[in-house]
Amino acid sequence: MKQSDVKHSLIFHIGAHRTATSAVQEYLHGNIPALKQLGFLYPFMTRRHVHMINQLFNGARSPQQVSADLVERIKAHDMDLHSVVLSDEDICMRQDISLLGEFKNKFNVKVVFSLRRQDLWLESWYLQNIKWQWNPRLSHCTLPEFLRLREEFHWIHYDRYVRHLEKVFGRENVILTLYEPGQMPPGGAVQMFCDSIGLQPTADFVSPARVNPSFSPQVSEFMRCLPLDAAPEKYRAMLTAACAEIDSQARRQQALLQQGEQGPPLLIPHGQREAIMAKYARGNRALARRYFDREALFLDPLPEPGTPLTEMGLPSDSYQLMTEFVAPLLQAMIRRRRQEVGRKTAPKSTSST
Repeated sequence: MKQSDVKHSLIFHIGAHRTATSAVQEYLHGNIPALKQLGFLYPFMTRRHVHMINQLFNGARSPQQVSADLVERIKAHDMDLHSVVLSDEDICMRQDISLLGEFKNKFNVKVVFSLRRQDLWLESWYLQNIKWQWNPRLSHCTLPEFLRLREEFHWIHYDRYVRHLEKVFGRENVILTLYEPGQMPPGGAVQMFCDSIGLQPTADFVSPARVNPSFSPQVSEFMRCLPLDAAPEKYRAMLTAACAEIDSQARRQQALLQQGEQGPPLLIPHGQREAIMAKYARGNRALARRYFDREALFLDPLPEPGTPLTEMGLPSDSYQLMTEFVAPLLQAMIRRRRQEVGRKTAPKSTSST
C-alpha cells in the first residue's frame, strides 16, 4: 500500500499543565530526526504547538487546512512516517474541543491526557501562575484566594472532562497517564508519554534537562508582590530570569542545610486538602473504575495531618529582605543588562578567505 493511501495517526498531547508537559515537548523537539527514524513526525519546527492550536480555535486556520498541511509534510519525507504528534497543554483549558474531532476525517486521532492529584496540582499551578503572570487575577492573589477560584480550572474535574474527550474522539482513542511517582516508569513522565504512544526511543535520543520547574514558595511570594505582568514582554522575561537566579541560589543554600532530596512544597493545610479531594472523590473513583479497573485513581496517601507546611512568607526584617531578595534581583538585572549591551556592541567576527 502506498504511503498516500494510508490513514496516519494524529496524536494530540493536551496536558494537563504541571505534569512535565514542557519536558515532553523539549524531548520531542530535541529529537525530531530520531523520531522520524521511528515513524513519528513532530512538525512545524517548534517546541510547542500553541500558535497553531490558537489559529485553529480563533478561525485563522481550519482543521481541513491543517490536515492538508500535515499530509503534505508527511509526503515530503522519503521515509515511512506513521504518526504525527502535536503538543499544547493549553488545549485542556478549553471547555469544548469538538473542533479537533474534525481531524478524524483524515487521521486516526488519539488524545493523551495526563492527570495529577488535584491538591498537588493546585499547589503547583498556583506557583506557576505567579511565575509567569499571564493572568493578573491569578498571579497576585494569596493561596486562599486562589483556591476559592478553583472551579475555574474545570479540566481537573477529570471524570467530567474525560467524558468530553470520549464524546469527541471515542473512548478507545483516549489515553490517560497518571503523574504520580509510583505510577510512572523509571524514566519518569517523559518515558511515560513515550510508552503511552508506543514510542520506543533508541540510543540516538537525547534527554532534556529539567524544564520549567516551579520557583520555591519564598521566591514565588516575592514575585507575587511584583507587578511583572505590567512590564513589556522582553523586560518581564529579564525580570523572571533574574528571579530564577535568586531561586537557584536559594535552593543551593537550602540543599546545604538539608539532607536528601526534597519533594514538592506543601502549601495547603491538611483539613482543607481533605475537603478539596473529597470534592473530586466521586469523579476520580468513576474514572479509576472505567480506565484502570480499580477504586482509587491516585494511590499515594495524603500527607499526614502533622506534616509541616512550606511557608510562603517573606522576611519580616527589612534588611534581610533587601539582602536576600531585592539586592540579588538588582544584581541579576544589572548583570543581564551588561551582557545584552556587550552582545550589541561586540565587533562582528570576519572569516578569512
